Amino acid sequence: MKHRCAYYIIPVLFLAAMVSCEKFFDVEPKDLLLPDNHFRDKYDADAAVRGIYGKLLYLADKYVILNELRADLMDVTANADHHLRQLNLHEVSGYNPYADPRPFFSLINDCNDVLHNFNIMLDDLKFSREEYNQRYSDIATLRSWLYLQLAVHYGHVPYITEPVDKVENIQAITDGSYPILSIEEMVDTLVKTMESLPYHSLYTDPSFITTIDGYSTRIMFIDKEMFMGDLYLWQGNYLQAASYYKTVMERDIGQNNYDSYKCCYGDVYTLTKFNSGYVRYYYMDENSSLNNWGTMFSVPQSTDYFGEWIWVLYFSENYPPANPFLNYFSRTAGNYLLRPSQVVIDTWDAQVQRNGFVKDFRGEGSSYRMVGGEPQIMKFIADYSPLDPFDRSGQWFLWRTGQLHLRFMEAANQEGKYKLAMALLNAGIRPTYDVPGATDITYLQRTNLPFPFNFDARFSGANQVPLGLRDLWHRNTGLRGRVYLANVEVPEYTDSLTFIKETLISECAMELAFEGHRWSDLVRWSIHENNPAILADRIYAKLQRAGYPEAETVRSKLMVRENWFLPLYADY
Repeated sequence: MKHRCAYYIIPVLFLAAMVSCEKFFDVEPKDLLLPDNHFRDKYDADAAVRGIYGKLLYLADKYVILNELRADLMDVTANADHHLRQLNLHEVSGYNPYADPRPFFSLINDCNDVLHNFNIMLDDLKFSREEYNQRYSDIATLRSWLYLQLAVHYGHVPYITEPVDKVENIQAITDGSYPILSIEEMVDTLVKTMESLPYHSLYTDPSFITTIDGYSTRIMFIDKEMFMGDLYLWQGNYLQAASYYKTVMERDIGQNNYDSYKCCYGDVYTLTKFNSGYVRYYYMDENSSLNNWGTMFSVPQSTDYFGEWIWVLYFSENYPPANPFLNYFSRTAGNYLLRPSQVVIDTWDAQVQRNGFVKDFRGEGSSYRMVGGEPQIMKFIADYSPLDPFDRSGQWFLWRTGQLHLRFMEAANQEGKYKLAMALLNAGIRPTYDVPGATDITYLQRTNLPFPFNFDARFSGANQVPLGLRDLWHRNTGLRGRVYLANVEVPEYTDSLTFIKETLISECAMELAFEGHRWSDLVRWSIHENNPAILADRIYAKLQRAGYPEAETVRSKLMVRENWFLPLYADY
């Protein structure tokens, strides 16, 4: 295979998106697409898809910063500029590069152009219906994900599904020519769009199943079923949301299905399954602790890696863009602009383990580390080595198993499946639905519920019947269980729905901190409960704990829904 770079020139905007040059992009020289020489065959279509994802990488820092700094888990350092400080204090006015919506609209416009040309190609028989279905559905899903991001940050946005000549002037595309949709209207529209797509599974086309710079491409493309679960969760259709999440949980990805997407127990000695705990028989010796949870952000691709990660994009050391997170988070390789909030540090530090020790393995040593006396966010930069300072490659982690399980728990709780939600949160299905000492486990260690709440974790011992059972969920150890935390118990005479919901809000913070989900989650929870205090109180707590005099003012401002959102127009 020859080694050459591929470029995709967006036909409408004439924008080049350079991407990696390994075998994934090793196609014919005609993949240099020019405005008058494009979309002729499957190879051109493949180059268009890759170009879209190549350009998506340039949104990585904006995506994470908007979703985390505006929420309660991330704070600025003394090195941050006024643009980051504006986001932190919800005071954005005038031009702010992080709040500029044009990069999102530009990529959406590119998606529209690609989809438009895919339709032409299909009509002209330039590729097969199956080839069209997979590529069209992929780009349409990515466009829908981008629109959801715009909606949660700007409140009301124009919904455009056809290529336009120019998106630099935001006011020009909000002149009444296109519908302006609220978050709720956007979600309903996106649900209809996704339901109408001809293909909802992963790519099976060999063009997209290969290796780039040592990374498998299998999880580089947006997971359509995971996203449909998210949309139904936003819509409040919890049964449908749970159904899609369960489908992803039990998907056959071509490896040990007992482990994939199951939050499984593993051997703390050999760093498997990203479990943390203590050396066997030394559970009361704090010096015997083994913290493996954070290795999921730095280990090479492996069976365990693919059992956790659902959507990841990669920054190459050879091709732009470089990993932008080094500049924001690192004290040695960057400018150290952003840090963990003290609130989330305190939350981790208050967790009680099974042995009574007070510590959360997901906190210090995993999600952040102390460097030079300051807390440094490690997610996205954990595999950087100061011994090779010019290698600024990295990974943009988007979706994973911990998030998938928390989303399912939220849906299950709303559907009244409280015991199931707490089983997945705490110690797992098998111990929760078991009876100690039972010899017949036919109806034990399983939920005995209809889909999507049917979980079977039976594992029969030597003196149990039926013999030889080893069902799909028998290794599930729970989200807190895999980091050796004590169970959270629903207090007697407490409203289970409300208690579990509040528990999950806290658990999402500890499990998913800094990964780019927090603002979206706070907005969704606040809208569903019609309670802006869910969002406002948590951001107030962050600012108050850090000593910001503006804390009370910001809280009062955020008690009004319209003040949650960034200005769509401003001085762009």
